[in-house]
Amino acid sequence: MTKFFNRLAALVVAVAIFSTPAAAQRALQIDNDSVWEHPHSSIAVPTTLAGLPRARATEFAPDFLNVGFSFRMGDDPEEISLYIYRDTNGGVPVWFEQARIGIEMRDIYANPQLAFGVEQYGWPGNEVWQGQRAVYDTPNSTYSKSTGVVLFSVKGWYVKMRATSSVRTASELRDWIDTAFGEIAPPAANVSQPPAIPVTECAEKLAFKKKAKDAKTDGTAGLMSALLGGMVAEKVQDRQESDEPVEAVAWCRDSSLGRTQVAYRADASINSYLIALGDSGMGVSVAPDAGAALLSEKSKKDQSFAITVITDAQRINFVPQNRLPSLKRVMKIINDNRTISSVSTWGDDSSIEINPNAM
Repeated sequence: MTKFFNRLAALVVAVAIFSTPAAAQRALQIDNDSVWEHPHSSIAVPTTLAGLPRARATEFAPDFLNVGFSFRMGDDPEEISLYIYRDTNGGVPVWFEQARIGIEMRDIYANPQLAFGVEQYGWPGNEVWQGQRAVYDTPNSTYSKSTGVVLFSVKGWYVKMRATSSVRTASELRDWIDTAFGEIAPPAANVSQPPAIPVTECAEKLAFKKKAKDAKTDGTAGLMSALLGGMVAEKVQDRQESDEPVEAVAWCRDSSLGRTQVAYRADASINSYLIALGDSGMGVSVAPDAGAALLSEKSKKDQSFAITVITDAQRINFVPQNRLPSLKRVMKIINDNRTISSVSTWGDDSSIEINPNAM
């Protein structure tokens, strides 16, 4: 059980700092003279990208679940960064929006301006992979002339590219990004993905008229939530790895707690939302508690709502609520370590752990 609480302590720290990858990063030891292939996605990362050499490789999560590469020439201000991290929740529109927020809030870009709007973007030469792109002019910056970001989801993995230049115009940076993606080999796909739908503001924001309280729970309910969470993760992974066509999800942006903790709703859901923490794929699902529903014979009026932190390798369940909780309520429960169970969602370790205080 010590391991469980150690993981929870690390989780709370991660939430507190918005899950920035720097929290647990280490240098990735690779041969800079050889193409490097991501062992899980088979994405091949070349030694040079769009004219820049591979300068640094970093692992942000164990077992290559989140890796990053920097391509640059010495102290030259031009740089391309490439990230590959596990797709466990949300979708391209959510994490692309979070990446845009990350750019727009940085002081070095001094109020960057979208040059072409948010673009639907197909991987050059491999257009079956559909993503989104945003390119910015940075006229007020002393650091750069233009910057941009692209995000794809490729068979269960997010691929994000950041490009920044002090000499290229936005149009030139746009072409530079095309060149870079043309030099990266993604895995083959037999079915085209639907274009990602840009995030919009929710037409009507969720209203939390009554304060949520803890729902009645027991060890059985906690175990059931963990079991179902593991099954959900397996189904998501199976769907990602299959060649069956999928429908695009329309995400809208609801409320937020600061610029990096933002709630998004899939297809304008009125009884669930996802809180994106930072821009590295860590999210909090808030939705009807499927585990409690299976064990209960009560009416829908008495349903409870699950709070689940979804990381690159775990689903961690917190004390369920008797009604849809507000963002502030959710984050307080998380920061107070009020867990009931956790389940591993990666590799051979499919262990489930129950917090004895929840029994």
